[in-house]
Amino acid sequence: MIDVEVKNKELLNILNRYTRFLTEDKESFQNDFHRTCQDYKDQRHFLAGEGHLNEIVEQGDRHEGFPDQMYGYELTVSRKEHQFFSEDCHPTQRLERTSELGVMQTEIMEWLGVRTCALTAYYPPGGFISWHNNANAAAYNLIFTWSEEGTGQFNYLDPITKEIVEMPDKKGWQCKAAYFGHYGEPERLMYHTAKTDCWRCTVSFTFDTQDLSEVLRHDLIEEISSEE
Repeated sequence: MIDVEVKNKELLNILNRYTRFLTEDKESFQNDFHRTCQDYKDQRHFLAGEGHLNEIVEQGDRHEGFPDQMYGYELTVSRKEHQFFSEDCHPTQRLERTSELGVMQTEIMEWLGVRTCALTAYYPPGGFISWHNNANAAAYNLIFTWSEEGTGQFNYLDPITKEIVEMPDKKGWQCKAAYFGHYGEPERLMYHTAKTDCWRCTVSFTFDTQDLSEVLRHDLIEEISSEE
C-alpha cells in the first residue's frame, strides 16, 4: 500500500467537483440520496473492528470479496442495482444529479486513462465500510479520499505480517495505490476497512492484473504527485 500526495493542480480541480457535490448544500444532498445500511450504523465498532475481520478471514474463499455493510451513500453510476435516491427526491433532481455524477466520473477517468470506477461513496460522520478484501475483483488500483476534518482512517491487514496497519486520514484529498489480490495469491490478499467521524468521500479506480497495468499506475503516481 503506497500513500501518494495529491499535488497535481489539474487533477485537484477535477476532484474538487466531488467535494462541491456534497458541500455546496449538505442538507439537499442528504435529502436527495439514500443512505445505505442505516440499521447497522451503531455496529461500526464491530463491523470495522477486529471481531468482524477475524470472522471473514476464517471464512477463507467463502467470503465473496464485497463488504457486508457500508453505512453511507454509494453513488457509483455504473452500478445500476443500487438505490441511489431517496423516495422524496424529485424526478428532475434525479436526472440532474445522475448527469452530474456521470460527468464527474467521465472527466476523472479520462484524466487517469482508466476504464473502471470501482467505487464512489460519501460517508457521513459515523460512516464506515466493513472489512472485505475484493478478492473477487483482483486488480491494481488508485483510491482517492477526501476528508472534511481528517478524523477518519483506512485500515488494512498486512498479508505478510498479519498485523493491522492504520492509515489516518488527512484533511483534504489523499491517494492510496495498492494491489488487491485474489485467493490464488494469498500473499497479496488485502483485507481492508474504513471509518470516519466527519464527512468523507472515496473515489477508486482499478486497472487489471497485468504487469503493464503496474507500469501505467506507476507513471500515474508520478503525475498525481507532481505540481507541474
